[in-house]
Amino acid sequence: MAAQASGRRLIRKLTVPRTPRGTIVDGQITRPIHIVASPFKTGTTSVGQALLDLGVGTRDMPYDGNVLTKFQDLILPLNELAQERQGFRKFEQTHGDRVRADLAGLVKKVGPYDVFHDAPFGHTHLHPFVRKALAPEARFIWVNRDRMDWLKSVENWEITHPEIYPAHTDWTEAPKRRKSVMRKRWRIEYNQFKRLRRVFPEHCLELDWSDLGDFTKLAEFYGVPVPEQAFPRRNVSRDAPTEGGTSD
Repeated sequence: MAAQASGRRLIRKLTVPRTPRGTIVDGQITRPIHIVASPFKTGTTSVGQALLDLGVGTRDMPYDGNVLTKFQDLILPLNELAQERQGFRKFEQTHGDRVRADLAGLVKKVGPYDVFHDAPFGHTHLHPFVRKALAPEARFIWVNRDRMDWLKSVENWEITHPEIYPAHTDWTEAPKRRKSVMRKRWRIEYNQFKRLRRVFPEHCLELDWSDLGDFTKLAEFYGVPVPEQAFPRRNVSRDAPTEGGTSD
């Protein structure tokens, strides 16, 4: 029995990633991390892999909807505070301590990773101000995709995953309304990214869909050589799920 218990502990130690020492200080992630901050279906999985290929990131966090659900009641009011008509500096001064106190558990969960392209810390689940308060050295990457192509991809994804998206019926019953809702969501989330970029232009990169053909723009942003290998393509040409996540 003792040998079996020891074996289980060893397996747990090998499979559960550890947060590097000194990564979390006073509720903040101190090392650089990399967040693909655009909505799903914008090549986010590909960009996440590219960050690893470039060597600027070391470990990407897989989709974990349970973590997002666990902290959702704490995240939502903080996102609302970040929407107020104030810049990041004022938000940090007024609400930074609350953000770090309320989301200390989330920080602990994401601490072992430094690349985020899906829930709970990637995409647009948390306002950029909230994430910047938690990780001062975070880099944010936004990918623009042709709006009609994006809407078609979102429509297909939501219709084929009705258990995740209750509003999927709107695509057939009220398509104009659903498209309007998604376009509005895009504008709001893009404006959030731009608000952060005004304060931290050196930490924010905006890419076009065509930029995902090679590493050039990404490598220039990070100041690293352009690798000879092809840019990774993960779930770009198909709408298949990625381990239960929201995919690209």
